[in-house]
Amino acid sequence: MTPVIRFACILLIAVEIIFIPLYLKKMWPTKNWHSLGYKMICATAYVALAALVTGSTGGANWYSLPMLIGFAASWLGDLMLHIPKPTKVFFGTGMVFFAVAHIFYCLAYIGVQRSYFPTVKTVSLWEILTAVIIVAAYLAVCLIKKVSFGSMLLPCAIYGIFVTIMMIKSSLLSIRLLEQDVNGMTVPAVLLLIGGISFFLSDGSLALISFDTRYKKFRLKVFNIVTYFGAQICLALSILYFV
Repeated sequence: MTPVIRFACILLIAVEIIFIPLYLKKMWPTKNWHSLGYKMICATAYVALAALVTGSTGGANWYSLPMLIGFAASWLGDLMLHIPKPTKVFFGTGMVFFAVAHIFYCLAYIGVQRSYFPTVKTVSLWEILTAVIIVAAYLAVCLIKKVSFGSMLLPCAIYGIFVTIMMIKSSLLSIRLLEQDVNGMTVPAVLLLIGGISFFLSDGSLALISFDTRYKKFRLKVFNIVTYFGAQICLALSILYFV
């Protein structure tokens, strides 16, 4: 990575750090067109960071290409979820875009898995069952706490399985890289671990904020946004290491 590209990457991360607080201040307590603009600046920054890192490694490859598609789908998801006075159609469309993003993130992780751990099964049944159990447990607690998902219960459950599988795949890949002490893979392993878990936590908090006014608190929204954009930055930077 040249000094110019390194500076550009730092600048894009600085954009995130500057505009995330501006976005949070502007969007609270109600989404509006100004806050949408700030959010899309943040979203564009993580896409640009991923594209810049990809270019610095020689162009798209088996890892960076699906990651870039995932970031583009996330950008569209950000747009759909934050349109002022959203309808269920916008919300549902946003979830579809993010589900697509998680599919492509998983494809990238599977590519790394095949490269470094060729004997490991691509996707195991127990990984899917674990994701289903985690989502079922989360929704059960929400229902006990009288969080009302209404007609969005099934779509949220399906989406939850996508993001949870993504989190499981990134975490397992990270653990394997650290456990096997793969040369030069400590940093990307940590980035994948933080990125996957943060994405999962962000979506879990977003569900509470979106479907129950009792949880619509500024501190929880800060947690939701910081973990989300932090996850995207970590995943974008991971592209540096898989060439």
